[in-house]
Amino acid sequence: MKKSTTTITGLTAQVLTPFYYHGLYARDGSTTYPNVITDTALLFALRMTLLGTSPALRGKPDYKADLLKIPWRASLLQSAGNQMLAPVRHTIDVEREGGNHEVMQKNMASGNFKKTFFVHEVAADSTYQGILYGVNPFDWLQTDCLVVRVGVARLGMLALKQTKTFLEKEAKVSLNTATAQLFGRKVKEEYRILDTIRVSRALPVAEAVAELRQWY
Repeated sequence: MKKSTTTITGLTAQVLTPFYYHGLYARDGSTTYPNVITDTALLFALRMTLLGTSPALRGKPDYKADLLKIPWRASLLQSAGNQMLAPVRHTIDVEREGGNHEVMQKNMASGNFKKTFFVHEVAADSTYQGILYGVNPFDWLQTDCLVVRVGVARLGMLALKQTKTFLEKEAKVSLNTATAQLFGRKVKEEYRILDTIRVSRALPVAEAVAELRQWY
């Protein structure tokens, strides 16, 4: 595999299998904001798929340390009209996922914790667009499509494709100002979905890339 030089890659992402994350409160569970996939979710998915490594298990998240080991930066992947599915029931194995240590046992014994909940997933065939900055993974692997996994338990499968027309149409993209803050950068926030999903104003691609170059 021959790596190409650092470049800007326009991306489209199509959801192949439904996915969710615990984003917004809903009755008896949570729902996912369907029109944004974060830059961090995309980059961690690429890291696992292309580099075969996953972030170290930490007692406290350190996104900056993890991102510094990933050779890409990205805008948010966005859409305007993706659909949600009706709520489905999920269970979690807390003993396995959280570690069966003393604090976890105490919290579970308090009666304030449940293993069963309902979630609204993002529907299959939902689509997103954005940009990736770094080595072009499609040229690197000599392929037209990459499939990566996102969401809780990596249930969601995304088909990523390169789209040059997205860059040619004077497209604008939004950055995650939460990621910018990790690198000490101040990017104006347009609105906030979660503390880790903070959407900037729409930026011309050249301006967005100039900012992404500072996130190393």
